[in-house]
Formats: sequence, structure tokens, C-alpha cells
Amino acid sequence: MRICTRQSLRGLLYLCVLLLSCTFAGAQTPAAKTEQTIKEALDQISKVYGTTFMYDAQLLKGKTTKVFVKSSANGTVEELLKNILYPSKLVFLYTDRNHYVIVPSERRNNDVNNPTGHQVSVQTQAPAGMKKISGTVTDENQNRLPGVYIQADGGKYYAVSNPLGQFVISVPETTKELTLTFTGMERATLFTSNGDAQNVVMKSKVLNEVVVTGYQTISRERATGSFSTVKASELDKRRISSLSQVLEGNLPGVLTYKGNIVVRGTSTFNANQKPLYVIDGFPVENSYLTKYGGLVDDMPDINPEDIESITVLKDAAAASIYGARAANGVIVITTKKAKVGKTQVTFSADYAVTPKWNLDYLQKAKSSEIIDVISQYYDNDPVFKTDPLKEATRLRENGPPNPALDLLLQVAEGKITRAQADEGLNKLRGMNVYNQQIMDKLIRPTSNQQFNLSVGKASANNTFNFSSTFRNDQGRDLTSNSKYLGINIRNSTDISKWLKADVGVYLNYSDSKGPDGNMDYSTGSSYLNQQLPFESILDENGNVTFMRSTLRAVNKATYDKYGLFSVERNPAQEVRYNQLYSKGLQTRANVKLNAKLTKWLNYDVMFQYERNNDKSEQMLDRDSRYMRNLFNSFSALDAKGNTIYKLPVGNAFNSTFYNQRSFTFRQQLNFNHTFNRKHDVVALVGSETRESKVNNDYYSVYGYDPLTMQYMPVNASDLALGMTGLNSIRTSLSDLTKYSELINRYVSFYGNAAYTYNDKYMVSGSMRYDLSNLFGTNPKYQYRPLWSAGASWIVSKEDFMSDIKWLDMLKLRASYGVNGNVAKTAGPFMVASYGINILTANQKGDIYTPPNPNLRWEKTATTNIGADFAVLNDRLTGSLDFYVRNSTDLLANKTIDPALGFTNAYVNNGAMRNKGVELSLSGRVLTTGDFTWNVTVNNAYNKNTVTRVDYKPAMASELAPSASYPVMGNSYYSLYSYTWVGLSNKGEPMIIGLDGKPTDKYITDPNVVKNSGSYMPVYNGSLINNFSYKQFQLSVMFVYNAGHVVRYDVPYLNGSFPFYSFREGLGSAWKKPGDELVTDVPRLVFDYDNTGNSYRNDYWLYSNRNIMSASYIKARNITLSYNLPKSMLKRMKVAGARIRFQVDNLFYIGFNNQGIDPETGGMAGSATGRSLPIMPTYNFGVNLSL
Repeated sequence: MRICTRQSLRGLLYLCVLLLSCTFAGAQTPAAKTEQTIKEALDQISKVYGTTFMYDAQLLKGKTTKVFVKSSANGTVEELLKNILYPSKLVFLYTDRNHYVIVPSERRNNDVNNPTGHQVSVQTQAPAGMKKISGTVTDENQNRLPGVYIQADGGKYYAVSNPLGQFVISVPETTKELTLTFTGMERATLFTSNGDAQNVVMKSKVLNEVVVTGYQTISRERATGSFSTVKASELDKRRISSLSQVLEGNLPGVLTYKGNIVVRGTSTFNANQKPLYVIDGFPVENSYLTKYGGLVDDMPDINPEDIESITVLKDAAAASIYGARAANGVIVITTKKAKVGKTQVTFSADYAVTPKWNLDYLQKAKSSEIIDVISQYYDNDPVFKTDPLKEATRLRENGPPNPALDLLLQVAEGKITRAQADEGLNKLRGMNVYNQQIMDKLIRPTSNQQFNLSVGKASANNTFNFSSTFRNDQGRDLTSNSKYLGINIRNSTDISKWLKADVGVYLNYSDSKGPDGNMDYSTGSSYLNQQLPFESILDENGNVTFMRSTLRAVNKATYDKYGLFSVERNPAQEVRYNQLYSKGLQTRANVKLNAKLTKWLNYDVMFQYERNNDKSEQMLDRDSRYMRNLFNSFSALDAKGNTIYKLPVGNAFNSTFYNQRSFTFRQQLNFNHTFNRKHDVVALVGSETRESKVNNDYYSVYGYDPLTMQYMPVNASDLALGMTGLNSIRTSLSDLTKYSELINRYVSFYGNAAYTYNDKYMVSGSMRYDLSNLFGTNPKYQYRPLWSAGASWIVSKEDFMSDIKWLDMLKLRASYGVNGNVAKTAGPFMVASYGINILTANQKGDIYTPPNPNLRWEKTATTNIGADFAVLNDRLTGSLDFYVRNSTDLLANKTIDPALGFTNAYVNNGAMRNKGVELSLSGRVLTTGDFTWNVTVNNAYNKNTVTRVDYKPAMASELAPSASYPVMGNSYYSLYSYTWVGLSNKGEPMIIGLDGKPTDKYITDPNVVKNSGSYMPVYNGSLINNFSYKQFQLSVMFVYNAGHVVRYDVPYLNGSFPFYSFREGLGSAWKKPGDELVTDVPRLVFDYDNTGNSYRNDYWLYSNRNIMSASYIKARNITLSYNLPKSMLKRMKVAGARIRFQVDNLFYIGFNNQGIDPETGGMAGSATGRSLPIMPTYNFGVNLSL
């Protein structure tokens, strides 16, 4: 898809010129102007008399007056309003001091016949045949709304809310609903089936919402940038346990895929790829260093129920204020605040359960297919034909055979006949017990309990919020369990009329345990490769027992001779013997002071301190198979011939302490003033200082006693040098201690300004200077600003648009600017890792990167053109954005002169481009009686292209198995594949060679592989349906990702097939000439073939034959809730109660025709790595408001 062509640019320019011409044409002779719009006249009254008017903007469209108001000498407000409104069949209602509501004159309330503008009053009793409905109207922040227009039966009966937002209206007993309208608010419907006093919450229209950028809060109407926002009112409809669930499907342009959060595509090769998170105005860090210095950035910890709104800043005008950390997008989170009134207490409890995995989803070969392959191995082994006893002995020496192979070896040994073996094999074919035994004995359903409590209290000068959440998770493994406790406290106080203070503290404590992930017992997949489906892991009593040994006979003899530790394994024991315990404490504390210097100028000073500590302790029991192997590897004989162990026999204990500390100090001047009611200026200038320090402290001890907490000394030099134990396995242990540290510092100066004329024309600009220890020392690249400029135009407010009745709002906007990104682990100086050389006992250094004085931040220049609109009386609202993001100075691998001491280095020499379109639509599909149906559709398209890189792959094998390899002209996410032809008459895989002809020869030239498509979605979006009927609400969210591909996971072609499990499909492999006409599976290669052409596996695994569509639609969330009726709430003495049932991931529709969920499919380097299935999650919850 091309985003912008010359023809489309000409068309857009022509449209702008035409619209501007119409604007100027209507304003070129102001002296001759004899009439004006009623809106302009009301604005003049407001300016002269200081009054406020409330009305439905649609009501005034196309209506004019000849009355001009220049001063108070023109008459009283009431006289002027009569002259202006009455000729257009409009009247005014007085609601409060200097507050008026404009309504049609034909509408009369049966309680109040008051067209002359006096104070509205209501009767206390309804006449016969009528019923009285009363209530209070508020906005989403619980602010009461005066002047709301309430009507029934097409306006025959109406009322207006008083200054406290209260109303009373009498309507016929047959009336089922009332309609409420208010300037800047979406139309609301109140059902009258319940005669009790009712509260109505009205939602802001699109342009009347505010956008929180972290540095300021601005009206969406006056914003020139591209934003997407989701509010608590949308999030509260379903149970959400993580921030990634909040982001998925709710915000166009935000891709949530396989654990990645990407805003408008990736814009870097090697720098930070994750968006910046901002909570209540402060950027937050949640980073840790790995043992060897790798930096990992996680999403921040936050309780989703504390979230009031999330705003994603997507283009330069929105995000450039964050400078060198904004290129990946900025996600701004605002937490809830208490509303003025009585103390608000809410409590919720949820219980969720996810069934066990369906292991059949992995499509492991069944017993019959495996036996066919084992029989093929036996029948085609030439040695079995010439010396069967010798071959049987060789195979038995390789380790105890599986039951199927054992039967055939007995035939070779002359113990049984082939007919007897076949009879036994046929019995084994019907046994597929292993997967079920794993499911029954070693894994369990996951469950989650979550409890939330929040308390809020607000008065005229103080707002206090307290919330806590407790979560108890039970994992799939028998010993996995995690507990989390989060506490969030915020208080805002008006110290005086000019000084306000905000204080916040967030704590999150976690405590988890489970099998060590490095032992691969947490995934469950490791079990499935260790034994064949007809092998049981249960003894005669149904308990898990030791699995078939894989120890070769020669090794077993050695073990028996020297009395070494057994290396047999019992999976149930191994899960318990290898445990990882982790405790963490995340803390955020901040304080903010706001001083009001004048009515239009205030000063902010704020400080935040973050500290994240996490301590992981790994206990490896001395009886675990890992430790038993380790003891044997360091075994030797003493002078008397007795077996000794150089490694202390006992438990091993590994401890890792992660620590991250950061602070942010900011001071800022804010200017906000309106001149002559038409010129609005909002500006800010400030400075920010930020530091983040992350370290990792690791140590390992042996011979550890957990009771006394003592351990045995070891000779680190001997362990690092290594030795060959009695079992002939050479092993070494190094890095018994390791310490890594990373410090990032920033000093920034920034400014932002926006000007609005006549509430219709907006321009904005921002600039930021970032200084950091991450940038080079060359003055040429220091003090380079990051900036943006934007403009918007509310076309619907123009007079020439007043005749378009169906158009409620149209806003056009455009922006351009440059954001930045940094690689947190890079630096201008040489980076090295230091340690002690075991052999020399001297200090050594391993150089990671050479010095680079020209290192600078990566830049992303973004052009954005967008529109916001509302039509059909706000029945349909939406936004449309086109963008182009050009990223330059990207850190990329470059070949350099070896004379410099390095053959390649990461320098600023790469570039890429992202083009995209985003569309968001929200509409009221149906409103009738007690039933409503609202729909939201979010769609996004992104095309990524690498436009510059100075490094080329040397071999095809660099591209084919890799993911995220930069090649000019292709997507950074491209998968590269050999072009599949089929099989030769010898059963060998064939591809298209460099000459365009089929070949089965080995080709290393990288041009032999071709781009097969992107493994990241090109299209993504969601469809959200919200239904409401009386007390019931149903929310259904579908998400989709499309336009991308994954590899079909096919089995390897060679290996020790008689001994291990494999993927289904090898039973149909090529066996004889002519089979190439009916099968695509190449000839199997066994250990006796000695072929040596391992590249045939690459041709098979990484060919375009195995590329399949990854597009899918998934029912991500279905939630049914019921709000208890008020009669029941009164008996319960609670303000509100809701019961909710929810199902996540109930079903999906894939487009690959393989029955594979693309979310679990492999990518480039995982051609055989299908993940375990994503199972549905069932949740039951209760919410109470006191």
C-alpha cells in the first residue's frame, strides 16, 4: 500500500486551498456584514456580560441573527436573548447566576410552562396518569452538570437540571425512556422502568476529552498531535490482570503480539525497542541486568484497577517533549482520584482458572508412526543383514533400547521370531499413554485469585486515595506458586490558595517459587521428548517412577566400577529438586509542588525516586540429576584408588541480586492565558535531570546446607580449568561470582507552546535538548535538538459548514517532528568486562565494543496527517491517521578495517521507514427501550522497510534461520527461505539455485534465499461489542492480526530416531524412487548412513514450503455482568454491586489450514518450536461499592 503519491498530495492541496478560499470569501468584507451566526452573538454576550451558555451545537447550526452586541448599552441579557433567539424559535432557561440553557421554543415541560426565561421549578406531585422521574446528572469524574436538557416523547415533555445537577420530570406512565443532551457530552438515555431516583453519567464527546501527556493536560480539541486514549469506564467492563491486556485491542496503532508491545512499528535495530511508560507524570523504569550484563526492560508494575486512563502518544507533536526516549512511542498512565463527596469504598474479588494443556496440540508422532520409523531403521540397516548380532550389541551399548526397538533387537539376537516381534509391536501401536500420564501426574490447571480494595475521599482542598491488590497465582507445575501485594497511596492538598502539594507512594511485593526455568521443567515440553508415547512413567502402583535410562553401556560399567552417582531421572522428583525462589520489592515515591504565581502562570517542581530490588535464590538439591552429573564430572581417584569428588558433595546454591535505582527531578513553568476571548496560548518550559543505575550481583556456592546456611570451599582455579572425570566427560565451572553495573544519566531542557485562534485554528511546537553519558564526546553531535511542529483546524466550526446537518464535528490536523532513541548498553567509550584469568591469576578484560566518540542518539522523523470526526448527532465518531516514520542514525553492525583491532562494530549507520494507516470508529448501533448496542472498531496498518545498512550477510545460513535481520529493501521482520522445488529421485530436498535451476547441492551464497514475508503483523485491530439490557451487560472483544507469516514446524530429518520422540509426518518420508511424486518429506537419514550433508536439514526446515499464513481472529474476551437492582442494594446496604463471568481466548479462527494457533507458531530460528497451546481462561468476579 502506498501512503502518499503525487496525485494524492495534489488532491489534498486542492482541497485545502478550496476550503481556505471559502473561509476567506466569507470574511473579506467585514464592514458590510449585516448579520452573524447566533453562536457568534452568544459569544459577544459572554464577552460583554460574563455569562455562560449551554446548548446542543446542532441546535444552532444554520441559524443567524441581525443583533450585534458591542457593549452593555445594547440592553439587558434577557432582552438581547429574546431578540436573538425568538425569531429562530429558540428560548432560554435561567439555571444559575449568569448561566443559561438554550432550548427549542416548541418544547414545553408539563410541569413548567416557562418560555420567558425565569427560574425553573417543578411540581412535587405528578398529575393523574403521569409518573415522576427524578435523578442527578454527572460527568465521568462525578462532577454535577447543571443545565442538562432532559426530554421525553420527542420534546413534548422536558426539564433542565438545576445547578446541583438534579432534575424532576413528569411524563406519561407509558414512557419508557428519557433522552439527555448537554453541550460537549454524548447523548444519554435513561430508562424509566425503575421509579427510584436515578443517577446518570454522561460521557464527554471526542473533542471535549482531555489528553494527558505527562507534562501537561490539554483539551483534545486543541491538540495537534496523534493520540489514542482508553478510559476506566471501558476497562471496568472486564477483568484485566496485566497492563498488556489493557493495551491490546483498545488503542489503534499499538500492537500487542507474543509479549511485545510495539507502537507504529519498530524503529531501531539494536537500541531499546520498547515504548516509554509514564505514570502520573513521571517516566518509570523497570529494568534489570542479566548475569553477563544484558539489559532487560519490563513493563512497569501497576494495578490495572488503579488506572483512570491510558493515553498513547504516537506522533512527534505528541511525544517529542520526551526527546531521546520517545521514538518508540510514549504510554501515559493516569491513576484514579477520589471525587468530592462521601468516602468512596470499592472492593472486588476474582477467581480465574485455566485448564491443563492439551498436549495433543503439539502433534507429536503417535506410537504407530514411531514404530514404522523404527522398523524402517531396522529393515534398512545393512549391518543387520550381514552381522545382526554385532549391530544389536552396538545399539544396546548406546543405551537401553525402547520397547519397540528391543523387540527387533531380540530378533537380531535370535531370541524371538519376527512374527513374535510384530505381534508385540502391534500391541505397542495401540498404546499412547505418555502424554496423558504427563498431564495427569506432572501438570495441573492454573488458577488465580485476586482481591482489590480502594478507598477514596475528597473535599474542597484535599484528595486522598488508597488502593491495594493481592494476587495468588498457582502455576502449571506442581510446585509453582506466586504471590503479589501492591499498595498505592496518593494525597493531594491545597496548602494555600496559591500552593498545592501532591504526594504518592507505590509498593509492590512479590514472592514466587517454582522449578528452575533453566532445567526446562516449567514448560512441560521437555518431558515430551524424553520418552516415546508407548512408554509408561508409572509403576504398578500408579506412581511416577524413573524413566528409561539413556546411559551407554560403557558409561554404566564405569559408574558401577567406581561407585559413581546414578544419573537416572524421575520427572516428579526433578521438579522438586530444582527450585527457584524469588522475592522482589518495587518502590516508587514522588512529590510535586504547584505554585500559582498568577491566574495564567504557575510553577511545578517535582521529584520521583524508584527502587526495584529482586533476589533470586536457586536451590539445586544434591539428589537432582543435574548435581549427580556434576559430581561425576569432577570425580577422580586418590592415591589408594578410592573415588573422590573435587566438587563438594551437597546442595548447590546460586544467588542473584538485582537492584535498580533511579530518580527524576523536574521543574517547569506553565503558561495558560486567553487574550480577547479568541487568542488562547498554552506554553511550558522546563528542565529535567534523570539517573538510572542498574546492577546485578551473582554468586554460587557448593556443599551448601540450608539448615546451617554453611557451604564448603572450592578451588575456583581448578573448577574453571576443568577436568576429565571418571565418566570421561570434561567439565569446567567458572564465574562463581559476577558483578555487572550500568549507569545512565540525562540532563534535559525543553519547551512546548500551542496557540489557538477562535477555538478553530491551532498551531503547536516543541523542542528538547538531551545530554547524556550515552552520547559521544564529539561536539558535532552534542546539543542537537529534538523538536516538533503541528497544526489543526476544526472545520466544522466554520460558517460555511453550518448547512451540513449530519456533520457534528470535523477536525483536520498535521504534524512533523523528530524524536530520539538510545541504546542503554552502548557508550562513547570502550566497553569491557573485567575478571580474573584463572591460569595467570591476573586481571583480564573482554572488550565488548570499541570506543566511539561519534556515538549519537537514533532519530525518528515522523510525518502525521489525521482527522477526527463525529456524525449523525454523535452516533458515529472516529479518527483517521496517515503517518510516515523515517528512522536514521540507527545503531547497526558495520564492517571496519581490521587494522583498527576489530572486524566490525556497531555504529550509527542504519535507517528504516515505517508507513501506516490507523482508523478508529465508535458508534451507537441500536438504542431501543431497555436495550443498547455500541460498537468500537480499531484498525491499523504498518509497513516496515530497511532503507540503509552497510553490512551484508556472508552466507545464506545467516539469513535462513534468523529473525530480525536488516536487509535493505525488506522488512526488518522478514523471514528468509530457500525456494522449494521438491525431492530428487534419491529423496533429497531440492531448491532453486543461483542459476534458477533446481539443485540439491550445497549453496552458501546469501542470494539463494528469498524474502518470505514479515513475521510481525502488518494489519492488526479489534472489534468490541457492548450490549446492555436492563441490569445485564455483555462485552465481546475480538482481536485480529494479519498479513504476516510463520514457519510450519516440521520434524528434523536426521537424528537418533529409535531413541527419541519426534513430530508427526516422518511416516510419509521418501523410501524409494517414485515416492518423490507423492510426498514432499525427504529421505530419512539414520546414524548408519554417514551422509554428512547436514545442509539438507536447512533446505527442508527453512524452505518456503513451510511458510504459512499467521493471520487469525481470536475471541480475546467475552464478559457477562449483572448489576444488582437498587431494591436489593438497599437491603444489602451497599451503593452498588456487580457479578461478572468472563472467558478469555475461548476460540480463534486461523487461516493456515494446519490447525495451528499462530500465536504459538515458531518464527525464524524456531522452525520446530511450536509452543504449548493457549488455553481458555474462565473468571468469576464480584464488585462492591460501599
